[in-house]
Amino acid sequence: MSLEYEKKKYKVIKEMVDEYKRELLQGREIALDMPIETDNGFNVERERLLNDIDEKLDILKRHVEDPYFAKLIFKDEDDGEEFKGYIGRLSIGEISDPTDNKVIDWRAPISDLYYNGRLGKSSYKANGNTYNVDLQLKRQIDIKNDEVKSIFDFENTISSDEFLKPYLTQSADNRLKNIVATIQEEQDKIIRLPIFSNVVVQGVAGSGKTTVALHRISYLMYNYKNQVKPEEYLIISPNEIFMSYISTILTDLDADKSNSFSLNKMAEDIIGSDYKRLSKHAQYKHLIDKKISTKYLKYKGSKEFARCIDKFLTDYKKKICTKDIKVDGVKILDGEYIYKYFENDYGNPLEVVLEHGCKKLALAIAYDQELKDNVEKNLNEADIPLMKKFAIKRKCEKDNSGYLKKTISTTINLMELYKDFINNVEKYSNYEEISILKKYTLENLKKKTVSHDDLACILYMLYRTQPAPYYNKMKCVLIDEAQDLSELMYMALKGVFCNATFGIFGDIAQGIYAYQSIDSWSQVLDILDNAEMLYLKRSYRTSIEIMEEANKTLVKLGTIPAQNVVRHGEPVQYVHTNDINTISNILKQCNSKFANTAIICKDDYELLEAQEKLADLNLAVIDESNISYENNKNILLTVQTAKGLEFDSVIIYNKSSYTEDVVDLRLLYVAQTRALHKLVICDNK
Repeated sequence: MSLEYEKKKYKVIKEMVDEYKRELLQGREIALDMPIETDNGFNVERERLLNDIDEKLDILKRHVEDPYFAKLIFKDEDDGEEFKGYIGRLSIGEISDPTDNKVIDWRAPISDLYYNGRLGKSSYKANGNTYNVDLQLKRQIDIKNDEVKSIFDFENTISSDEFLKPYLTQSADNRLKNIVATIQEEQDKIIRLPIFSNVVVQGVAGSGKTTVALHRISYLMYNYKNQVKPEEYLIISPNEIFMSYISTILTDLDADKSNSFSLNKMAEDIIGSDYKRLSKHAQYKHLIDKKISTKYLKYKGSKEFARCIDKFLTDYKKKICTKDIKVDGVKILDGEYIYKYFENDYGNPLEVVLEHGCKKLALAIAYDQELKDNVEKNLNEADIPLMKKFAIKRKCEKDNSGYLKKTISTTINLMELYKDFINNVEKYSNYEEISILKKYTLENLKKKTVSHDDLACILYMLYRTQPAPYYNKMKCVLIDEAQDLSELMYMALKGVFCNATFGIFGDIAQGIYAYQSIDSWSQVLDILDNAEMLYLKRSYRTSIEIMEEANKTLVKLGTIPAQNVVRHGEPVQYVHTNDINTISNILKQCNSKFANTAIICKDDYELLEAQEKLADLNLAVIDESNISYENNKNILLTVQTAKGLEFDSVIIYNKSSYTEDVVDLRLLYVAQTRALHKLVICDNK
């Protein structure tokens, strides 16, 4: 089967695609002719059919130009049946068709043979069974401009530097579109893990962590559609810019119905818009400039601090559940009698414990003789009219806890509770810098400002005090750039998303917030249940020249250098100034070869300097107020904003501003590894 055969076959498949589209459109017309309402009300069947057809038409529209990218031929060793077919982004034809006139979705079990199967004896799993096959052909097919351009037959797995080179030399946008055809064996293993597994993935810069996470969402949505709804998946992004970056990939992978939001968005939903948010780096810079220790930030995100919150909440519950109970201003029950009704919480949020406790206490007051005697005693001692005593006794006999809630409020104001905790934090901790923690946290709160370390505490308090139905419904949560979260944040997320399994993706070497994040993945493994630790050790993003430069930084950090796909590019260029003429000339050179160039600054202060110095170059400045960069050729942004993104060429604005401090070295490493093809380092020294 030659290239010519595949060119002819493509026309056959295209005709099948066109016929499939006609059938869908006919089906839509039939559905539209169905009555909108039936005798029982709204016609649910009509709506279901229309939604199903529209979804298929939408997928078809996205992938009609490249319906497949691979071909498989194998024989089942048990029944001798032969399979011939193509692997693509949609399903066309019947899987039982003995000819090769069919396309199988890349997420289907059979497709695993393309990513991991070896010629000769091989196997794949489906529906809990293992199928042994004789794999005879595994072919990659390159389709461009509605024509088959080339074919590539694999001798074994698709892990081949020569095979990958044409894809890795493309621009950032084109690379993203072709990822599904080039998924590597170690990546595919993570993508196809069962949904009910917690997994932590440590991957070097450029190893495909983000794309593996997104493909995993797509794979799970396809294979578990009868068990988990699309809206029960969630991707937690580091910021809104990253969310914008991944949105087009999710659409291309037919996974755009999943949820995606940042921790900042969670903060807004929980705290409201009255509070401003202070970024991690802005807070760090403020403390450093004022020569204030940042050690307390680490402690504030620790398990130890979680235990302080727990102790505070226990005391808070005791305080509100040991008040004397009054009805119409008259004490009916001494506080010492009632706490036992609120002691056993079985892990429930405090509001639920208080609600249940009030109901149990109301029943006890009505029917428990000891409590009834106590009520009688207090009423007899009260200087009130006899009729009022009778009225109060009748209220107590009713199975109604309404009068209790006037004493024991079952509704908690989260921010007021958090302020109360910080005001009294020294009662629960003997940490050496607890006074500094208290002072600067209260300063922020008084200014209606919440910092990132506050968010972890508040989210943990939410989990411990209030039911969260929206979060509880999530079944699968994936977190990218996960190395930047603290232990306390992981404890909070596990508690809030109590019905979900987790996929954790990150790189400890890119942890640019080491002063308030995890030190190793073992801390996360201790928090998650039965989590599997997997590694992506190979970088596919950068050329060897760029990765060798970045590896120098890794060595300074005491980290093992990353492995690289054998792809050479331009030498790393050093420039000893960053004046406007120099930057302008570099941009002209880059623009003549590449689709986009990013100028990366160390922080917001350096960004402001660069904006002023390079104002005449009309650069697109990307920050929280402007999150769209896809259509911009020349971009100016900070390392924090660039995390997780990639660009054809990168200019590091001023290497001199990075010290040998761990935080600065990690910032530099992130900046260096954003480049695909060209890296220019400006160094004023």
